[in-house]
Amino acid sequence: MLSKTERLKERYLFNTAFSIGKKNGQKLSSDLLLLYYLFRKKRESEVKLPKTAFIVGIKVEKKANKRNLVKRRMRSAYRVFRERLINNNNLKKISVLIWIANQNIKNATFKQIKDSMENLLRRLENKACD
Repeated sequence: MLSKTERLKERYLFNTAFSIGKKNGQKLSSDLLLLYYLFRKKRESEVKLPKTAFIVGIKVEKKANKRNLVKRRMRSAYRVFRERLINNNNLKKISVLIWIANQNIKNATFKQIKDSMENLLRRLENKACD
């Protein structure tokens, strides 16, 4: 489980990330995952890990225990990349990450989820450089 400071719970941040992501194209997608992100404001000098949320909708799987399994796999794969978020100067600009599962994820293995997440983070790093 993520620490309390890393969990995204504020409704206004969800709404902001979704609205800005749709307007300004601050979203990335792969065959398994969709990623919405927000950049940190310039005046925030304290660098910390981005607030993160994992969403698996009922359209992915009707049974809650299967949705929770997918969320656990997503969280575990994210933990692998936390060090990259801390150490990479370009990714320090990110304040919010929202990972949303696509329907293809229910048949995916952990390695496939991890590879998809790594691919999205690499693309996000390239966008943050610009």
